[in-house]
Amino acid sequence: MSRERHAFFRIGRAKISITTEELAIDGIKRFIHDVGKGYVCISTLRTVVVANKDDAYQDVMEHSLMNTPDGTPLVWCAHWWGLKEVKRACGPHIFPRMLQDNDPVLKHFFLGDTEDTLAALTKKASEEYGAKIVGSYSPPFKPLEEYDIQGIARMINNSGATLVWTALRAPKQDFLNALLVPYLNNGIVMVGVGAAFRSELGILKQPDGFLQKIGLAGLKFKRPETSWWSEVLWYSKHVIYLMQYFFVIKWRKITGKAYYE
Repeated sequence: MSRERHAFFRIGRAKISITTEELAIDGIKRFIHDVGKGYVCISTLRTVVVANKDDAYQDVMEHSLMNTPDGTPLVWCAHWWGLKEVKRACGPHIFPRMLQDNDPVLKHFFLGDTEDTLAALTKKASEEYGAKIVGSYSPPFKPLEEYDIQGIARMINNSGATLVWTALRAPKQDFLNALLVPYLNNGIVMVGVGAAFRSELGILKQPDGFLQKIGLAGLKFKRPETSWWSEVLWYSKHVIYLMQYFFVIKWRKITGKAYYE
């Protein structure tokens, strides 16, 4: 995806890339081949809502290489703008496809989750996919303010990685990637993929059926600290936000605003 012209649309203040799964993969590879550096946000309705409320996270999305439309509701928003070419580009789909890509420039580093998960994932990616895994790191369960950002960046640089997969749940993973990028060597792209590590290992099952089609796939990834009832209430609230964005987009079109404004 080129960052020139207008390769994105807006959902409120949140910038989302006009892309598909294929284009997102090609874009990530092109950034690496061009020896650029940066981070990619895999965006959902949840993170769009956060970006519309939180200036700091909105700034993270504003300065990313791409913000791919993971959630079906984001695709609906693109279609409301008339951007019918936009399709889902979700982390648990992009992740295994790039692990299986035999492009020699792709050298993978896993950042996030537990040591056991990382060991199992490294074994599977290496033995089943033939991926070149050059390192992994399970960060402490602490606020980002307590992370050794320069130390983590140094670990990534020394590994020779060109593609870093970060799994800390959004928006934390995107904040971390944004903090790390200034200290990374050129030729490294970071992608926040949330539950993709455990999904790839079969610990979590991807909701690619009915719930995905109606935009409620996140209910399959209920947070362990919350009840089903609170999660349903959370999603009900975000359905209201989605309806709000529908009317905002319609009004902006009527008043002559462009999809990228």
